Amino acid sequence: MKGRGIWILVLVVVALLIARGLGNRPSGEEASEPGSSARADDPNALRILAGSELKDLEFLLPEMEKAAGAPIRFEYGGTLDAVDKLNAASAPYAFAWTSSGRYLSLATQGRIKASEKIMLSPVILGVKAGKARELGWDRKDPTWGEIADAVKAGRFSYAMTNPTASNSGFSAVVGVAAALSGKADGLTLADINAPRLREFFSGQKLTAGSSGWLADAWRKNAQGLDGMVNYESVILSMNQQGGLSEPLVPVYPKEGIITSDYPLMLLDEKRKPAYEALVAFLRQPQVQQRIMERTHRRPAAPGVPLAGEFGQRLLVELPFPGSLDVLDGLLDAYLDELRRPGHSYFVLDVSGSMEEDGRILQLRDGLLGLGGDSASLSSRFSRLQLRERVDLIAFSDRIVATAALDFSDAAAFAAEKQRYREFVGSLQADGGTAIYDALDEAYRRAGKALPGEQDRYFSIVLMTDGKNTSGMGFDGFRQRYGQYGDAARIRVFPILFGESNNDEMKALAELTGGRVFDGRKTSLVQVFRDIRGYQ
Repeated sequence: MKGRGIWILVLVVVALLIARGLGNRPSGEEASEPGSSARADDPNALRILAGSELKDLEFLLPEMEKAAGAPIRFEYGGTLDAVDKLNAASAPYAFAWTSSGRYLSLATQGRIKASEKIMLSPVILGVKAGKARELGWDRKDPTWGEIADAVKAGRFSYAMTNPTASNSGFSAVVGVAAALSGKADGLTLADINAPRLREFFSGQKLTAGSSGWLADAWRKNAQGLDGMVNYESVILSMNQQGGLSEPLVPVYPKEGIITSDYPLMLLDEKRKPAYEALVAFLRQPQVQQRIMERTHRRPAAPGVPLAGEFGQRLLVELPFPGSLDVLDGLLDAYLDELRRPGHSYFVLDVSGSMEEDGRILQLRDGLLGLGGDSASLSSRFSRLQLRERVDLIAFSDRIVATAALDFSDAAAFAAEKQRYREFVGSLQADGGTAIYDALDEAYRRAGKALPGEQDRYFSIVLMTDGKNTSGMGFDGFRQRYGQYGDAARIRVFPILFGESNNDEMKALAELTGGRVFDGRKTSLVQVFRDIRGYQ
């Protein structure tokens, strides 16, 4: 009995440690599932349309439900998806809670009835300690112009999220554009200094669809990168957790930064009493203190002393444009003119099983969404872009069809897009499944293209609905992967669909540094849009 009691005690301690670890996830971690104690069909639940980085506040959920007097259901997504949902004819949300409400309020036609800041985190640079010393940025804050000069001279490269998919990247693009324009306020499209912005963004060597994934990718492999544009909270959290090749020095550019203030926004007037109760709870000094300690975000309510990790510096805020046309124009310019263009490989399973349950039709719809003309905001910024290159590889137990598309020529853009649509429309299901032979072909093609396209992002998307039945297996591919040379740095983003081998696809993403997307719980149209944030 004594030995049994000891084992019970050990199990209890382990369980507590695991629970504690799950509650201390880094700020910005993605959420794939809704956070809630409420059923999806509960009519009394307060549905909150939330930014995915707010997953780390779920430790407050029981207390929030008590304060509001109702069950709460978080539904996570990006800002552009939130705009589309709120502009829909029927948006069943009580509140919205995102990292910033500025774009949302401009783009949602008066849907926001009230807004209150809950916590703060500026978007800054985290620079490897050695590089910060070399550039003198550990002693003196550089200007955004000096950062662009370091990029131009080949002395600084960085990771940053895609601004059409993540607010940290969006805030950075707005801030850099404002700073390099030389204007104190009222940024217009005519003020955008495209040559200097192009120089700055040429230093972006890694992109991502979320701040949390960007931090995870950095932890796994920061080779070839000198710094990261991200939330202050993410950078402080990464330093605290350790495991980095060297710590990140927080750098606050001299002209200023854009701060995310995480507003809780009222959408449904009938829910105003619950909204006011939630705001009152979240802005209590003791709750603000707990949020600061858990997430490394600054308190928004007065009376809470800052933790020592924030230092004593006064944050200088850059002006945020008040025009939706300017913001959308800036995002269009980033995609079409300013960023490093992409070269993407789509490896597509068209084996016989894709005929089941309309899977081949779903695949076509998902791909056609990237080449279409939908009016939705999320579609606008996930479509095929100027200067982009796309290789399509359809496979069964062999390579069935391929197409190499180049969207670099504006005059030929429409014709190339038509070629893309025709290829996708011709996909038919038949044959077995040789996943790794097809993936090997994608790496072979990318390896040939890499030497002449050093200025591009390369990525591989693998969509399969079943297990490998022909050709090379995963173990064989793992061995082959080590022979790809420079091409081995290209990440694979597998899509789970149908009966695909979950464990194998996760191992593939881990091997190549990519990320798994789940097409069984989300439409392939949405999955392909989400993947665009990583290309």
